[in-house]
Amino acid sequence: MTHEYTSIVHWSDKDDEHGSISMDCGYACGFNKPVEFGGAEGMMNPEDAFVGSLAMCYSITFKSTLEKMRIEIVNFELETKGILEDTDEDSMITKIDLIPRVQMKNKDDRKKIERALKLAKKNCLISKSMKSDIVLKPEIQ
Repeated sequence: MTHEYTSIVHWSDKDDEHGSISMDCGYACGFNKPVEFGGAEGMMNPEDAFVGSLAMCYSITFKSTLEKMRIEIVNFELETKGILEDTDEDSMITKIDLIPRVQMKNKDDRKKIERALKLAKKNCLISKSMKSDIVLKPEIQ
């Protein structure tokens, strides 16, 4: 089984926008460099999109895992923090912290939720595709 995902980029003449990207899913947006590299405030940038793609995939995979395990929770929030560093090779996002905050519905499900969080990291397509160190730091209430 193979799937293809296509994006099309067009450069922009605007001073505060490098270009625009259109994706197969129908989503399109302008983008620029991150502010710390001279980009404009409030614009999508590759670094945020990279970390955000992991956040989206992990969230989807975790929800699917909970459904398969028949576990209900009250609330879910995921914070992701990507660390961009200069390495011996080059600048790269070396580490991404995944900080899922889960509010349990049933306190007896704690061990199952911990397992589901780990399985989601293991099975997330994006995490499997990344070179960055991905660190899971769950907060369960």
